[in-house]
Amino acid sequence: MNDLRFAFRQMLKNPGFTAVAVLTLALGIGANTAIFTVINTIMLRSLPVRKPHELVQASVTGASGRIPTFTYPGYERLRDRAKSLSGLCAVANVGHGRMVASGVGGTEPEIIRPQPVSGNFFSVLGVQPFAGRVLNEADDMPKNAGRVVVISHGFWQRRFGSDPSVIGQTITFFDVAVTIVGVTPPDFFGIQPGENPDLWLPINLIPLIQSQALGEGHDWLCLIGRVRPGTDTREAQSELAVAFQQYRGEPATGMTAEERQRFLADRLELQPAATGWSPLRDQFRQPLMILTVVVALVLLITCANVASLMLAQATARTREFTIRTALGAHRLRLIRQLLTESVLLAGFGGLLGMLFAHSGARLLVTFVGVQPDPVSFDISADARVLWFTMGLSLATGLVFGLAPALRSSRSDLVTTLKAVSPSVAGNRHFLQQSLVVTQVAMSLVLLVGAGLFVRTLQQLKGMDMGFSRERLVLLDVGFNQRTDRPHRGLLYKQLLAGLEETPGALAASLSFITPLTDNSWGQRLDIEGYAPGPEEVVRCNGMSVAQRYFETMGAPLLSGRDFGPQDERLDASTATNAPGVAIINETMARKYFGNAPALGRRFSFFGNPARKFEIVGVAKDAKYRTLREPAPPTFYLFCFGEVPDWDMTFAVRMAGKPAAVIDNLRRTVRETNPALQLRRVRTMDEVVDASLRQERIIANLGGFFSVTALALACLGLYGTLSFTVAQRTREIGVRVALGAQRLDVFSLVVGKGLKLALIGSVIGLAGALAAARLVSSLLYGVKSSDPVTFVSVSLLLVVVAALASWLPARKAAKVDPMEALRYE
Repeated sequence: MNDLRFAFRQMLKNPGFTAVAVLTLALGIGANTAIFTVINTIMLRSLPVRKPHELVQASVTGASGRIPTFTYPGYERLRDRAKSLSGLCAVANVGHGRMVASGVGGTEPEIIRPQPVSGNFFSVLGVQPFAGRVLNEADDMPKNAGRVVVISHGFWQRRFGSDPSVIGQTITFFDVAVTIVGVTPPDFFGIQPGENPDLWLPINLIPLIQSQALGEGHDWLCLIGRVRPGTDTREAQSELAVAFQQYRGEPATGMTAEERQRFLADRLELQPAATGWSPLRDQFRQPLMILTVVVALVLLITCANVASLMLAQATARTREFTIRTALGAHRLRLIRQLLTESVLLAGFGGLLGMLFAHSGARLLVTFVGVQPDPVSFDISADARVLWFTMGLSLATGLVFGLAPALRSSRSDLVTTLKAVSPSVAGNRHFLQQSLVVTQVAMSLVLLVGAGLFVRTLQQLKGMDMGFSRERLVLLDVGFNQRTDRPHRGLLYKQLLAGLEETPGALAASLSFITPLTDNSWGQRLDIEGYAPGPEEVVRCNGMSVAQRYFETMGAPLLSGRDFGPQDERLDASTATNAPGVAIINETMARKYFGNAPALGRRFSFFGNPARKFEIVGVAKDAKYRTLREPAPPTFYLFCFGEVPDWDMTFAVRMAGKPAAVIDNLRRTVRETNPALQLRRVRTMDEVVDASLRQERIIANLGGFFSVTALALACLGLYGTLSFTVAQRTREIGVRVALGAQRLDVFSLVVGKGLKLALIGSVIGLAGALAAARLVSSLLYGVKSSDPVTFVSVSLLLVVVAALASWLPARKAAKVDPMEALRYE
C-alpha cells in the first residue's frame, strides 16, 4: 500500500509525464480492447439458452469446403437416427416476409423478418416463453402443420405495444392466416448473432408459401443439436456420420463409379455451437485476426515509447535511487516500487482505453456492416471484456516497466554522489536507442502490410469487372400478395416499361441474380457435342435476365442476339415445345466449344433432357460472385421464358447521378401496381463496395493503425534525441567552443536519428518480407515482395525520421558555449 501511495504521489508530481504516458497507453490498450470486443461479440459470446456448451452444429466437409446447410429430407433422416443427441432441430436463415396484422387492427402490409424452424427448435435450445407458449413438434407435422407463430419480445413491444391480448390473435403471413401463440424472452434472438427475427414459424408451413422448399435439391437448413449428458461428441458424430452416408448412398446409386466416389467422399462433422451460427464469423475471421496482430504491435510500440519516457524520468531520479540504496533499500525493493508505478500508469491507461474502446468498437462494426443491437449484437463490455482489459493493462505495465526498473535499480553510489556527468559515465543511452530501433522496425512492418492491402484494394476496385458500375441503380422488387407466375411476369413487364420511361433512365432490365452478392445459381448441365472427362462434372453458373440486360449492365454481346419478345413463354398462348433460349459468356463458349461457333448449340439441365436451351448469343465475361475469382462458365436464361418464384432485381442505367432520380424510381414502383413491393434500393457502386468490405476493413483500419505506429515511433525518436541533447549539452558546448560549426552539430544529431531509423528499417524490412508471405493469400494483383510498396514505405520512414530529428538538432545547434560550460 505504501508503494501505491508513493506511486500516486509521483504521478501528481509529474503531471506532464503522467498525461502523455496515460494517453499513449490508452490508445494502445483501447485499440486492443475494441478489437477484442467485436471478436467477443461475433465469436465468443454464448447464446442466451440453457447450457449452451452442450450444443453442436452439423456440417458437411468435402472438396468444396465446409457446407453448413442441409435439405429437409436430410434433416429428417439425421433427426430420426440421432440417438446420442437429446434433440436435433432445423433452422433457416432469417429472411424478409410480408405480414398483415389483421387480427389486431392492421390493414396495410408490413415487411417483417421471419425465421422458419422445426417444431423442436425451442425445446432443443431450452428456451421458455415469456408469454403464451413456444412451438412444439405437434405444430410442425408434415402436410398438417399448425398455422401458428411465436413472436419476439422486441417485435411484441415495437409492433403490438406489449399488449398481452395479442396471444391468440390472428395475423396474415404471406396470405396465410396464422395465430400468435407466444412471445420469446427479452434476451432471446435465435441462434444467429447480428440477426433479430420478428417471428418464428414451423418449417412445414413453408410449402404454403413456396411449394418446392422441402424437397431434395434445396440445401437451406442449419442443424443444431444438443448432446445428451454423459455422451461424448465424437460418439454422436460417428452415429450421425453413418446415417449421413446411408442417406447419401441412395441418390448415388445412379452415378458412375467416379461420381459416386466423389459424392460419398463428403463427411459429416459436429462443431461446437455454444456461440450460435453466424456467416459473419467465417466472413470476418481473417480480418479480425489480422487486426488483432496489428493492434498488438501498436501496443508493443506504445510500451516501448512509454519505457523510453520512464528511462528518461528515471535518469532524473538517479540521485534519489542512489541515496535510498545508501540508506539500506534493497534492489528488489526499488524494482517493486518502479513496477508499481508502471502498473498504476497502465491501470489509468486501461480505464481511459475502455472509453476509447467503446467508440472504436462501434466504428469497427460499421466497417463490418452490422448494426449494433442490444439483443442480438450487443457490443457493450461484458465480464470477459473487462477481465481482458484488466489483464492487458497489468501485462502492459509489467512489459514497459520491467526494463526501466532493472536499469534504474542499478546505481553507482560513488559516481552519482560525485555528480559525474552522464556523458562520461558510459553509454547509458543504449537501451533507449534499442527501444527506438524496435519501434521503427515494428512500424515499418505495419506500414508495409497496410501498403500491400491498400494496393490490393486499388487493384480490385480498378479491375475490369465485365460491366460498368457507374450510374447503375438496383431495385429489389417482390409482391405483397400471392401472385401466380403468369401474373408475376405481366407485372414485371409493366414495371420494366415504366422504369424505362422514367426521366433520366437510359436503359432498364431485370435479373434473378445480382453479381457480386451472396446469391448464386450453380447448375449441372449436359452439353450437346461435349464429352466430359472420366472425372469431370459439367457445372456452370446461371442467371435469369430480361432483354437489354447486357446493354443496361454495360456488358456487350460479342456475337449473336439479345433476348426479345419472340422468346416469351408467359402463358399458354405463347407456350411452345421449342427449346428455350440462352446466352452464354465467353468462358463457357471457350471451355466447351473451343474454336467452334457456339451459336445454335444446345444444352440441357442434368437429369432433365427435355429441358433444352439453344444458345443465341455470347456475352463478354463478367464477374459473378467475387472480384477475386475469374468469371466462371455462365449461362443466361430469359426470365420471361420461365418466370422464377423469387423476387427480382431491376437495374436502371441513369444519365446522371442516381441520387437525383431514386425518388422517381420509387414512385414508378408504387404507381405501377399496388401488389408490387419495393424491398431495397441501392447502386451498383454500393454493391461493389460491399463485396470489398473485408479488404476495406484491413486496408483502412490497418492503414490508420500503421500511421499511428509511425507517429509513436517518431515521437520515441524525437524524445530520445531530445533527451540525448539535454544530457550532452556540456559536450556540445565544448565542441562549439573548440571551433565546431553549428551545421556540424546539426548534422551530428540528425545523423544519429537517421542511423537509428536506418537500423530499424533494415530489421523491419526483413520482418515485413516474412509477414507479407504469411498474408500473401489475401493479396490480389500485388506480390508479397512488391518493390513499390517496400521502397515507398522505406522512403517515407526516412523522411519522417529526418523531420523528427530536426527539432532536437535545431536545439543542439543553438547551444551557447558559455551557458553550456556552466551546465550542471
